[in-house]
Amino acid sequence: MNISTNHAMNTTTFESIVEAMKKIEEKKVLKLVNYAIREGASQAQIVEAIQLGLDHIGHYFEEGRYGVTDLMMAGIIFEEVLKLPSLKLINEGSGEPIGRILLCTIERDLHDIGKSIFKSAALMSNFEVIDLGINITAQEILAETIKLKPDVIAISSILAEGVRYIKAVNDALVAAGIRDQVKIIVGGLSTHRQAIEYTGVDAFAHDVYEGVKQCKTWITEGGEAH
Repeated sequence: MNISTNHAMNTTTFESIVEAMKKIEEKKVLKLVNYAIREGASQAQIVEAIQLGLDHIGHYFEEGRYGVTDLMMAGIIFEEVLKLPSLKLINEGSGEPIGRILLCTIERDLHDIGKSIFKSAALMSNFEVIDLGINITAQEILAETIKLKPDVIAISSILAEGVRYIKAVNDALVAAGIRDQVKIIVGGLSTHRQAIEYTGVDAFAHDVYEGVKQCKTWITEGGEAH
């Protein structure tokens, strides 16, 4: 990941936030973020640093160095960062949304950290984001798609078994005759390209920024999906 620095967000500050996040040091993370904001760092730069720290935490979890409690605490810290009054001020007055994203974590998957980061990045890019939450079934996604007519359905799935539930989403939309009215993007799966071919979704994102960029491309180049 590139370190996006300007005259204010220098490399040392960026790396300090990453390190504090990686160690799940809540007070230190909040203190550093507030310092960075006072120095003129953008919201995108802050979230980028937090995400990199979360990436490390995810690797530690996979290696067995961190447990579920650590993941939950990391998620809480991220939410606390987003609630900072100084951070909210950066994102005021964004105007009309450029598109609507229906966001969720797929059936039987209870992870929400990646989903939360994507939501923040999408909101910063001026999307309307409707977050259905975690453990969402294909039928629930279908019902909300019919009701809300999103431009994009963004699905997070960490578990390997998630591919079959995501395929069920695609199949349900096809059966309802509305698959061509919406794009589907998936993030978090370890199967990557093979997941796209098997599930029938439109794209797989390796990180949240790639995912948001793809969503923007669909909107700007193809207009609204519906």
